[in-house]
Formats: sequence, C-alpha cells, structure tokens
Amino acid sequence: MNKTFNYKIIYSLFFLIVSILISNQYLNKFEKNLFKVGNYEFSSIYQTDSIFYIEEAEKIRTDINSGKKFLESGGAYYFSYLYPKIIFFFNKIVNNDISLIDKNRIDFKNYKIFIFFQITIFFISLITLYKALSKNMEKRLVIILVSVLFLNPIIFQWHMSFLTESLFLSFLIFSISLLLSSKNYFHFFLLGILIGILYMLRTIALLYPIIFIFYLLIQRKNINQKILNCFSVLTGLILILLFIGTNNYLRAQVFYFTPMQTKSDLNTYIEAAILIKSKNFDAFQAREHINEKTEKILDDEKLDLSNERDKLFFLKKVQRNSIKTIFDNKIAFLEIISKNYFHSLLLNPTQVYFAAKYQYWQELKNSYDHKHWLKIRIIITLLFFTLSLFGFIISIKKISFDLNIFLFFSILYFFFTSCWLGNTRYFVPSVLFMGVYLSLALDKIYEKINIKIESNYNK
Repeated sequence: MNKTFNYKIIYSLFFLIVSILISNQYLNKFEKNLFKVGNYEFSSIYQTDSIFYIEEAEKIRTDINSGKKFLESGGAYYFSYLYPKIIFFFNKIVNNDISLIDKNRIDFKNYKIFIFFQITIFFISLITLYKALSKNMEKRLVIILVSVLFLNPIIFQWHMSFLTESLFLSFLIFSISLLLSSKNYFHFFLLGILIGILYMLRTIALLYPIIFIFYLLIQRKNINQKILNCFSVLTGLILILLFIGTNNYLRAQVFYFTPMQTKSDLNTYIEAAILIKSKNFDAFQAREHINEKTEKILDDEKLDLSNERDKLFFLKKVQRNSIKTIFDNKIAFLEIISKNYFHSLLLNPTQVYFAAKYQYWQELKNSYDHKHWLKIRIIITLLFFTLSLFGFIISIKKISFDLNIFLFFSILYFFFTSCWLGNTRYFVPSVLFMGVYLSLALDKIYEKINIKIESNYNK
C-alpha cells in the first residue's frame, strides 16, 4: 500500500516539476518580446486580453490606496469579475502593493510565481478528481484520465497564459469532483458556490447549473432529496450573484450581475462580419456603419457613458441593434457562425505560444509556422475525435448513465454557448470533458496491447 502511494506521489510531483520547468522556459523566451497596443508597452507573455485584467487590478489598487473600500473600488463590471481581483491580491501579497503599470508599461513583477500558482491549482484540482473518481472507477483508468488532463497540450498551454482559462478549468474540475462526492445538502450548497466562482471567472458558466441540476434530477434518489439538492446548489449560486450585484451597487449605485461585455459581443464579433457578407461592405465601411448607429443612440438618448447606468442602457440598445441586424440577415448569420463553430473544432496546441510570438493574426496567418502547424493540427484533431468517439462507445458499458449524460451535455453546452466566436480557445472546456472518452479509448488500447504481450509470452 505504501509503495503504491509513494509511486503515485513521485509520479505526480515529477510531472508537476516538469510542467513548471517547461513554463519557465516559455516565460524566459518571450518575456523580452515586447508588444505595443495603444499607450501600453508590454511583454508578449501577457497577450492583449491580459491588459484589461491587469489594468482593472491596477485601478482597484489605486482606488484602495486613495481610501476607497474594496467593494467600492475598481471600474465597471465589463469582463471577468474575479480574475482582475485575483491578480490584485496576488500582487499585493507578493509585491507589497507595488504598481502593476509603470509609465504606460505593464510591469507585473514576479509574474512567474503567478504562472506557477496556476499550474499548482490545476494540479490540486486533479488530485481531488482522482479521489472522487477512484471510488467508482478502475484505478488504472483514473490514473490515465488524470495524466491525459494534466499532459494534454491543448489544455496545458493555458496554464502559461494570463487569461482566465487555467483557473476556470481548475474550478471546473473542483466542481465536478464535489458533484461526484457530495453527501449532504451543505456539500451541494458549496457546489453552488463553486459554480458561482466559475461564473465569476468566465460568464459562459451562467447557465451551466442547468446541466448540474439535470444530472441531479436523473439520479436514482427520492424526489424530495433531488429537489433539496437542487435547491442547495441554486442557493449557493444565487448568493454569488447577489454578491456581484451588491458590489456593483456599492461602487456605481446600479445593481447588475451580468458583465457589459456580454451586451457588446455581437456588435464586436458578428455584426460587422454580417454586413461585409450581406451588404458587400469592406471592413472599414462595416465598422463606420455600426459606429453611425451607435452615435445615433448616444445623440437621441443624451447618454453619458461615464455614468455606469447610462452605459448599461446604451449597451442594451447596441445589443438590440445587433440582434436586429442578425434577424434581417439570417442566412449570412448562420453561414458565419457555422463556419466559426467548425473552425473552433480544429484543435490548436500552439495557440498561446504563437500569440506570444506574433502580435497580429495576419502575421501568423502569412507565416511558415501557421502553414506547418495547420497540417499537424488537422491530424491531431482527427486522431483526437476518432479516439474520443471510440471511447464514447466504450463508455456506454463502463460509465453510469447519469454521469455519461452529464459529460455529453457538458461538452455540448460549452461548444454551443461559446464556440460561435470561432476561437479554438473556447473549445478547451469541451476538450476537458472529452478527455474522459479519450482516456477510455487509451485504456482499451493498453488492455489490448497487454493481452497481446501476455499471449506472445505464454507461447
């Protein structure tokens, strides 16, 4: 027993240390590769989206130093609620409240420790998953699954990024582990809190509780227990949403718990593409047309965008305009999102690496790297989906019906709710769940090889 235990510890720590060393090499390679966006100069390891998170963390720091309370500090709730606050607290603990932005330069000191922190949290989440699954699955299969999730480059690359993916995936695994091991109503209440934290990291998780509740309702338990379990989950989630709303009210005197970005996504990512396709506009004409409509809203409504309530009202109007454009051009819209959905399925194990190497998509698109890796990505994608399909067939006999339903609908949920943007980054949560089917396929292959070897040995 002790030998087995020691073997697992050595095995786990070996991969954790190797992961940290790989991340360190990546950070060393790109830390002096500088990009410039607007007034900011920053190391390419941060990537463009990271600017917004670090900028918000810096605003929280500045507000608190000026005498504001924590819940009254920071800017409007525009994107991830929690990630900028994690960066703020990390910076405060490690750097004793040193500025994150110095003379228009992103200067997040001890950034390596933050990356190692993300890797460690993911490592801990896999330990909790191992413990939860070991009670119901074969140990060999669980070890394969945990190894696949930890070593999968599609997933691993995001631990080296200053984006929400790494912590989101970690808390997604924590949530699944708690779901599988919950024994009382308090556990289910904590599960609701964890789902709320998922939402605070990425708003795509807002409707994900539907999948959890569906899973709880199809379990073989009495109806009263099912209802109380679901109620406990929803109570925990609602507390998180009330906390976000209260924070916004204390800061800006307006109660809301969905980020502004959700109201501008259609305008930012879809509307211009529809106009280009349906009206034969070029990119400049499409954006000019959209800007004219948004300016008209501001003029007609006499809005002050420095006021958060006015900004929310404005973005709702912008969202309605985008929805009208979609309904007026349904065919073009369906063609665009179908293409985006399809593109998001093309797995990309180098997305973070090349985002650090190339500042603009056009640079990467025209490079040898893109042409070379495109062929490899197609092979990886075909292999991954083939093995996952094989594993899904095996799962019908190897995994309980309710757990299989949970996995299958989780894959579909994250695919349909986020992959319409066409970014392969947003398919990663689905890859996480498909890792179970991939592991089943690898376990079956291992079993067949083992039988073959033993058969030849006995001869």
